[in-house]
Amino acid sequence: MKLLNQPEELSDARTAFIETLSDEFIATTGYGVYAYLNPLDINRLFRQYLQHGTPLREFARVYVRNAQFATM
Repeated sequence: MKLLNQPEELSDARTAFIETLSDEFIATTGYGVYAYLNPLDINRLFRQYLQHGTPLREFARVYVRNAQFATM
């Protein structure tokens, strides 16, 4: 699990997560993350990412490509 000691670090990490996830959604589906997930789902996914320990780009790529809505 990644350790984020300051509120600013957590905020920066969440922002980078959302941007990276949205980039991956756009590249795969043509639409950003908010077309498919609501903010609560994104926050749950962010917490999973923090626990998983996978690099951000890889986590986003695997999630979007394995998601059922990626081919809508």
